[in-house]
Amino acid sequence: MNKVRGRRAGSPDTRAQILEAARDRFLSGGYAGTSMRAIAADAGVDVALLSYHFSSKQGLFAAAMELPVRPGELIEHALDAPVEQWPGRILRTVLRVWDDPEIGPVLAQTVLVSATQERGAGGFVEFLETELLGRIRGRLAGRDADARATGVLMSIAGLLMARYVVKVPSVAAKSSEEIVRIVTPSIAIHLRGARLRDQSA
Repeated sequence: MNKVRGRRAGSPDTRAQILEAARDRFLSGGYAGTSMRAIAADAGVDVALLSYHFSSKQGLFAAAMELPVRPGELIEHALDAPVEQWPGRILRTVLRVWDDPEIGPVLAQTVLVSATQERGAGGFVEFLETELLGRIRGRLAGRDADARATGVLMSIAGLLMARYVVKVPSVAAKSSEEIVRIVTPSIAIHLRGARLRDQSA
């Protein structure tokens, strides 16, 4: 007898079941350690159904954690330029998203909730490391690519915590362009002399 692939019979809320299974997996096992196949097994559906509903693992994570944007894709677009332009482009991308009155609070709340749940921070941190740090590192050539990418991410993470999570008054009150002017040099230091990897190889 052929197996019927796709939505389970008699289960009209399959998408919600997938999201619940994904959220539990990401919070307990982390982003990198969670597979689409494991989530599908927990939800009792064919793994192809996850791709059908959410396109990718990143898309599923964003939906499961109720993220209104996909940070990895935004950073990928910001990196589509000469490396000398990366600091300003990355910062403006991050600030545009986090300054949004609807998106920003959701992202900040996701960080807080993830950090307060048992092992929850691991999932969010691993997501940042895989989708953001990994994308920056993947564009850089040389043995110091990891160190450079880590420095960039640390600068951005520090800014996000100070401006949106802890809300340090002197940082939160500044305009986005003031932030770009102040923070760009600290990111540029990590990218000074960096070479881009040949993407056609």
